[in-house]
Amino acid sequence: MNKSRSSLSIGKIEVFLPNHSISYFYIAEDLADFFEMETNYEAVKYFRKILRENMDLKDYKKIEFDRESSEVVIRTSNALVMLGIVVLMNKLINFELSKEEIRKVEQQLLSHKRPKKQKWTIGNLFLISLSNNTYALGQVVWLSYSEPVCGLFDINFRKIPDLFDTDNYNYISVLSLTSCSLDDYSWKVVGNKDVMIDKSEVDRKHIGGSEIGSISHTSGVLDDLAEAYFGIQLWNDMYDEDYYDQLLLPSVTRPSTSIILSPLERERYLK
Repeated sequence: MNKSRSSLSIGKIEVFLPNHSISYFYIAEDLADFFEMETNYEAVKYFRKILRENMDLKDYKKIEFDRESSEVVIRTSNALVMLGIVVLMNKLINFELSKEEIRKVEQQLLSHKRPKKQKWTIGNLFLISLSNNTYALGQVVWLSYSEPVCGLFDINFRKIPDLFDTDNYNYISVLSLTSCSLDDYSWKVVGNKDVMIDKSEVDRKHIGGSEIGSISHTSGVLDDLAEAYFGIQLWNDMYDEDYYDQLLLPSVTRPSTSIILSPLERERYLK
């Protein structure tokens, strides 16, 4: 995997940097907690006002806010605008950054190069590295808008083969996912094969796109499913003990290799 710095701690704030999948700088904070207010609605309203009073209008217009009850995301594609946001946020909680610290951070933000993402397309096969040093195999089967819908095969490699004969493998799951693990080379593309599954064979909620009730998962869910399916990690350790069963294709059942906690073991494990 192509390793690169993903964030910078600046005073009391963590700034996430543009990466393989994201083209902007951003902060994700519970602003209500940060500014000691009741709600994030109040905190955003307050901080917007402070920004307008302390920034040029052209810079303020480069800032976007996404607000939820537990978190606010502040993002901009401009490094210097992000620096201004961070300096101001720290100052508002009486944490002053020195001129030397500001100069150093400015250099770090301006010099950051967004890493190139891995190229991938429909039909691509990719390897998933598992925690026991073996590999699972996945495939991009179609797209959900610009994000991948990926299939997981019923094969667990101890050694990476020279050729991947997918005619001999069966799909066990198809899920609509974020592209992060493909973009950042966590899932290395190793070839391309015809897609041998139809949307009619997949639960509607996992097809992606505009299907009613469609669910999109983070790419890490496919890693977790592979770990559980091949008996590397527990199968029923989630709050919903049938969680992984619901990720399998309708024609696929829980494997005999899965590690199952008894009801008593689950009760103790989840405490």
